[in-house]
Amino acid sequence: MSKTHADAVEWLIETVKEALENGTATEDDLQEWLLAAVLLEEMAVEEEAEGRALDAWTDASPTLH
Repeated sequence: MSKTHADAVEWLIETVKEALENGTATEDDLQEWLLAAVLLEEMAVEEEAEGRALDAWTDASPTLH
């Protein structure tokens, strides 16, 4: 997971934790936060896969001079 995604997940965890402790989180809030966490994970996985694909492509292509 990239630093940006890790930071976003950490912020999300802290926000949810604080809302739960304060009793200010609604069921809808929890559902939205869970969806956001899933989407962040999907974005991180896609980004990682794209990075591997680019690395594989650049490793396989001949060097241009």
